[in-house]
Amino acid sequence: MKTIATNNLLLKPTFGRRVQEFADKSELLPLITNGKKRIADFSDLTPEDIISLYKQGKIRENDAMFWLGIAAVNAEEKAKEQEQLATMDALTQVYNRRAFMDNFSKELNRLRSKHLQIQKLLDEPMTLALVMVDIDFFKKINDNYGHLGGDQALRGLADIMSREVRATDMVFRYGGEEFAILLPDTDHKTAMEVAERIRKVVKNSKITVNKKKDKRIKMTLSLGVATIQGKDLASIKAPEVMIPKLIKKADDALYYAKLHGRDQVVNWTKKVKDALKNQK
Repeated sequence: MKTIATNNLLLKPTFGRRVQEFADKSELLPLITNGKKRIADFSDLTPEDIISLYKQGKIRENDAMFWLGIAAVNAEEKAKEQEQLATMDALTQVYNRRAFMDNFSKELNRLRSKHLQIQKLLDEPMTLALVMVDIDFFKKINDNYGHLGGDQALRGLADIMSREVRATDMVFRYGGEEFAILLPDTDHKTAMEVAERIRKVVKNSKITVNKKKDKRIKMTLSLGVATIQGKDLASIKAPEVMIPKLIKKADDALYYAKLHGRDQVVNWTKKVKDALKNQK
C-alpha cells in the first residue's frame, strides 16, 4: 500500500488547509489500491490544472484535494528521477563526474567533522581513500572493435566494479575510460586490497564488446590509490579545497603504474612523487 504524503502548500490559499492533511486520510487509499476511479482520472494533470478545474466548478473540493495529493506525489517522484538523471552516467549507469565532486566534498566534510568530534576516543586515524582506475590500451579496443565496442567494454568494467566494491564505496565515471572510486572510512591498506581485487577480477574476466557476435576480450587495468586522514582536515575550514590535491595524488599513482608496466595497483607515496618529478 502506497501512502500519499506531501508538504505541498498549493491549496492553502484556496482551501485554507494543506494537501498533506487531506492526502494522508486512510479512506483515500482504497481508491488507489483497488484501482477505482473517482469521477475522472486527473493523475496526469498538474496541480495548477486541478486548481483551475476546481475554480471553474468542474470538480468538487474533495476531488481536487485527492488529485492534488496524487499530483504532489508524482511531482516528487519526477524530481527524484530528474536528479538521478543529472548524477548518473547514461552509458555505464554509475555515478558521473558531477556526482563524484559532490560526494567527494560531502565525504571530506564528514571526515573532518567526525575527526573533530570523536578522534580522541579512537586508536586508529580516520581515513578517506580514493582510487583512480584506467583501462590499459583502451585506444586499441576502440580501434579494433569500434566505439560501440569501447562503450561495451566501459559498461562491462562498470558492472564489475559495482559488484566488487563494498556497500559503502561509490563508483563514478570520471571521464573517458577513467573511473574513480571513493572509499569512506578506509585506510590505504584496505583501499589497496579493494583495488587489487578489482584488478584481478577484470584481468580474469572476458568483457563483451559485441553482443550480436558474442565477441569478448581480455583487458587489464592500472589503478592509483591515495588517502587522506581526518587530522589533515582539522585546521581547514573548507575541506573541499583538498579535492584537487587528492585527485592529483591518485592520478600520479595511476600514471606511475602505467609507466612501470600497467596492470597493477600503486599507492601514492613520496617515492612515487619523487620518481615522477625525475621523469620530467
